[in-house]
Amino acid sequence: MKQVSTKELRDFLLKYLKEEKKLSTRSINYYNSVIRFIYDVVLDYPINQKQIPMLKGKRRLPKILSDEELDVFFNACENYEYKTIFMLIYGSGLRISEATNLRIEDVDSKNMRLFVRNGKGERERYTVLPKASLEMLREYYQMYKPKHPEGYMFLNEDGNPLTVERLRVFFRRYRRKARISEDFIVHSLRHSFATKLVEEGVPLVQVKELLGHSCIRSTMTYVHVANNNQKVKSPLDIFIEGGTK
Repeated sequence: MKQVSTKELRDFLLKYLKEEKKLSTRSINYYNSVIRFIYDVVLDYPINQKQIPMLKGKRRLPKILSDEELDVFFNACENYEYKTIFMLIYGSGLRISEATNLRIEDVDSKNMRLFVRNGKGERERYTVLPKASLEMLREYYQMYKPKHPEGYMFLNEDGNPLTVERLRVFFRRYRRKARISEDFIVHSLRHSFATKLVEEGVPLVQVKELLGHSCIRSTMTYVHVANNNQKVKSPLDIFIEGGTK
């Protein structure tokens, strides 16, 4: 295999797999990764990766829920614990794992912010805490009185921390009840948070920090309008103050 030139490898990827076999960009990049692994690790004969670069696929825009869809979905959440979580994910732009990992001590009501631990890439950050979510968290705490040695906020019936998969199960259940598209997933709530902030004119750098992105490129996905410098206000508060309940 050491006798195979980078041109031959490139022809295999671009001409054979792409043009003849009509494979997707994702599949071609998979084969590319396998080739790199074989040469770099198995053969200990690194190849010039610039000569066989990964293909850039068309980036799909994230699915966003409208105010009407949010209204119907939140109203479909019969269980107060799950309603609190889903509204918090939307209101604070959390990833699903960040919501399940939330601890009671992470709620900073004095400064109206949430401490996000164990974010993507093990990065920690603060994000906005909506007034509506703070009220719901307080009511939830009074109703459920969660007690866990490590202080987790959201628990299963057995007293263990709520799992990501269980949260997805309930999201799908309420999504069906609300009769909204199956294209929407839990992460769509975070996408909606980010898009709403950009539409409201929050500076892109600030949105990046709230989302916990490592680079601004990821945040650029949500750019729909020009940015204006203003104080961050959670889209959940805007949603509720708009009178849609």
